[in-house]
Amino acid sequence: MNVMQEKLAFLLDKYSVEAKATLLNRDVVAVDGAETPLLSHCLERRFIELKNMVLNNTLSGVSVMRVARIIHKGADINVALYREFDLCQWILGEIICQVTAFQNGNVLNVIATTKSGIVCTIEISATLADDMEPIDKHEIIAEHGIGCDVVVDAQLKQDSVYVFGDTKQKFTDVDFELYGLSIEDIAIVRSAFSLAQKKNGAEHIEADCYLNKLVAAAEKSAERCERVVL
Repeated sequence: MNVMQEKLAFLLDKYSVEAKATLLNRDVVAVDGAETPLLSHCLERRFIELKNMVLNNTLSGVSVMRVARIIHKGADINVALYREFDLCQWILGEIICQVTAFQNGNVLNVIATTKSGIVCTIEISATLADDMEPIDKHEIIAEHGIGCDVVVDAQLKQDSVYVFGDTKQKFTDVDFELYGLSIEDIAIVRSAFSLAQKKNGAEHIEADCYLNKLVAAAEKSAERCERVVL
């Protein structure tokens, strides 16, 4: 956290942002004393580009968004679902209004529908060993075109540079101002900086409130085996 706070302070100073921002943890930042959810996952480059493909009609007539995410064994599935609900709504620019969920232990399947009728299928399982990184894939199917954050015919996302020798090393740098941080840490710092710069914390708080309602609706649906309309 100290390194990320230093990087955040660097950005605030470089761009002359007067607001004071302090990272409280990986999910919350305090901007001028007001605690705000970061929702930092949305600022990963792969998701920004998926959203751009929808906004500029590279993908026109979107009908389905398919999501799969595998997390560590014992991890909270609802936290993962919260993330995927947010990504679906943010990328598509739509609000989810119907949820149907089925859960069996550490596996959860959700069918969600947006106001315009786009269907989002979300598959989450908590089965990974602790030493493995979470695995996910996001795919958008449209009348004209298909977009995905993983290359065609691949199950895992690739890194930019691989070094093979006595030990295997890999490197992916996506932000020249935050060189050395992981992709997830870069998104956290960028999200905190954006909140301090734009002072739009109210939007994040409102989004967080609705996302919690969606997660609660999914729990209710899984318990009752019925669709829940918000």
